[in-house]
Amino acid sequence: MKLTQTILGFSLLLSSGLLSAETASHPPTAATGPSTDQCQSEVLKFERVIGFIRESQGNRAAAEVKEKMLPAKTETDILNREGYCGLAKYLRDKKLVS
Repeated sequence: MKLTQTILGFSLLLSSGLLSAETASHPPTAATGPSTDQCQSEVLKFERVIGFIRESQGNRAAAEVKEKMLPAKTETDILNREGYCGLAKYLRDKKLVS
């Protein structure tokens, strides 16, 4: 039940637009693509949501949600291969940030 509430809260944060405020003010251009700073900002938004879950539901719930949404192995592989922009793209593709 607690994990279900956590996931529901995570979904509400995503749908409320909390995660998209910074992206809207700095959209990437088609010619250059997103900068590393923009990519890091998107990844940080995801981490802030996990931090919110950690504060409200505890470390275990946050770890479970993060592992379900972004497995540690996947995160490490993408960061090593493609850097923050690759990880930001993965988060956007999975609709974990907008």
